Amino acid sequence: MKKRVSIAAGLAISAVLLWLASRRVDFSALADILAHVKPAPLILVIFTVLSELVIRGVKWRLLLVPSGQVRAWDALRFETIGLALNNVLPLRLGEIARGTFAANFFKINIIAVFSTILAEKASDMAALCILSSAAAVVSGISMGVSRRGLFPISMTIALVVLCVILKRGRFLVRLEKSPQIKRTLNGLVFGLKAFNSPGSAAAISLLALLQWFMNALNYYWLALAFSVENTVTLAKSVLLSFTGAAASSAPGMPGYFGNFELAVSTVIAGWGISKETSLAYSVAAHLLSYLIITTVGLFFAYQMGQSLERIWTKFSEKK
Repeated sequence: MKKRVSIAAGLAISAVLLWLASRRVDFSALADILAHVKPAPLILVIFTVLSELVIRGVKWRLLLVPSGQVRAWDALRFETIGLALNNVLPLRLGEIARGTFAANFFKINIIAVFSTILAEKASDMAALCILSSAAAVVSGISMGVSRRGLFPISMTIALVVLCVILKRGRFLVRLEKSPQIKRTLNGLVFGLKAFNSPGSAAAISLLALLQWFMNALNYYWLALAFSVENTVTLAKSVLLSFTGAAASSAPGMPGYFGNFELAVSTVIAGWGISKETSLAYSVAAHLLSYLIITTVGLFFAYQMGQSLERIWTKFSEKK
């Protein structure tokens, strides 16, 4: 019952947000805008979305390396499967499925695998905040954004330091008589082992920055396609990347429809672009990324002997 209520609530929220994003829109003008979109930049979007997936896979592989030999190709496949499942299944089952499948495939403790996913999210958050803070300064939109961006970065650093202390300090020594608790804590801090190497830590950080820069490039290519590049500059595209990521973290239907369109179109409209162009732009940005990631991710899932029905049956029962 609880599961059904959660699904219904997500669909209702998305429906309301889609209505808010599309109200007072002249759909005849919207159709005309879409008819005049330049196709060439859309090819670049395909390239950058796929490049971003590769970078995600390489980054996660670095976080998993302390467990033993992990191929970047396998990390890429599980990473993409998780993103695709989040796009098509409710309750955000993608990350649960990704962690579970990877733990079984790589023969790694499941808590350790999920700790690498948390470390991945932390590095992504820090990278996105750094890029957004710099973009806010360059674009001159709001100096306050750059200051506020320091808070989550500081929190991320503080969490990393805390986990390192827990791992290396006397706290674990005192738990020698509780091996089960110690194994759990060791699993939780496993995601930070890759940061013990300065080279690995630098590589993970740089890959996170590159990943989100590629994500921002998607917004800029679309600005070229819709002929609004004079308004949606590269710096502002970084801010749209932050907006899209934040909107996708809010509750809603699979694929984050409604959340994304309302947030991105509202920001662009605030920069002086017509409501019709803003909505068309946000829908195009969402659909292109959604279709590419979902297609590739589901291909990998079926290639590895999985199916949507089997995954849904297995993981929805745990929610």
